[in-house]
Amino acid sequence: MSFIIKALAKATASAAAGGLLASQACTQLNINGAPATSAVVAGSVSAFLYYCRVWLQGYYFDRRCLLTTNLDGKVALVTGCTVGGLGHAGAAILASMGCTLVLTARSDAKGKAAVAALQRVSTTPERISYVLVEFASNDSVRACAKEVLKKLDRLDFLVLNAGIGRHPDGPPMVWQINQLGPFLFTELLTPLLTKTAKAHDDGVRVVAVSSGAHKRAAIKYDDPHASDAAYGQSKLAQVMHLKELQRRMRLERGLEGEGRVRCVSVTPGMAHTNLTAPPLLLRPLFWYMARSAHVGAQVIKMACIDPDVPGGAYLSNCYVKPSEGKDGCSNDPAEWAKLWALCEKGVKEAKYSR
Repeated sequence: MSFIIKALAKATASAAAGGLLASQACTQLNINGAPATSAVVAGSVSAFLYYCRVWLQGYYFDRRCLLTTNLDGKVALVTGCTVGGLGHAGAAILASMGCTLVLTARSDAKGKAAVAALQRVSTTPERISYVLVEFASNDSVRACAKEVLKKLDRLDFLVLNAGIGRHPDGPPMVWQINQLGPFLFTELLTPLLTKTAKAHDDGVRVVAVSSGAHKRAAIKYDDPHASDAAYGQSKLAQVMHLKELQRRMRLERGLEGEGRVRCVSVTPGMAHTNLTAPPLLLRPLFWYMARSAHVGAQVIKMACIDPDVPGGAYLSNCYVKPSEGKDGCSNDPAEWAKLWALCEKGVKEAKYSR
């Protein structure tokens, strides 16, 4: 709560500074009366809202990944590609560079709609397809991975985007869908990722779409399904999962060094997508505060193609920055290993999987 109070205090100070600047400008221009009052109010409100946006996003300006490359021949699997979402926006960027795409969807209708939309921007529309998976079900995850392994002989990019903020059945399903399901999916596809990395010099990327919500989160190791902060916990787990995966990959014979496999977690920031529906009166404010899905997906693009991104990194607004978590737990290798063991146990028990 204290950090919110501090943020509001700074926003109020920004509003006062904005109003003062507007007042000084009116004095210089000899503007008085109602026009001057309106200018001061507009200056104060604009400064207040701008500070709030900077506080929410963490940056004064939204960066983009300006790199481009030819991805012809490379294969990407992107989970959670509903049209209008961040996964779909990231897939569109990869498709525009010639990448072969396999999408995951929860229904045929969503899968077909996602493929059709991406075919319009792809340089190779015939190379886009989808598979069905429900991350709430470990059986579904296993069936999907089996289909992917039959379908593909290489996998250059695995983008773990699918996830939820909340679930009607409560926090247990948030942990299952956001972490345990994707953890199992990644484990099942690791042999294909390893094979690809060993066969091709330009390397493999595993990308998890996390969130700034991980910053103050902790893992409830005694029962992660019962966490009061289920979403933040799951996003912290994604960061730690990929750091441990990176460590393990580097120990694999033939995968030593930086270039073969890079596991990167990212946050797209607050983005407005077709999947978010704020109240009608708040939509203009939300549009102002949030990034577009395309801008939010720039960090996914960077994680996939930037040759300078180090393995195990965390990206925010197209910057490499330290990840956090309570007491900096996401940067502790002992915590990574503990999280990995917790996930292995959770997959084996399948406590809330259906």
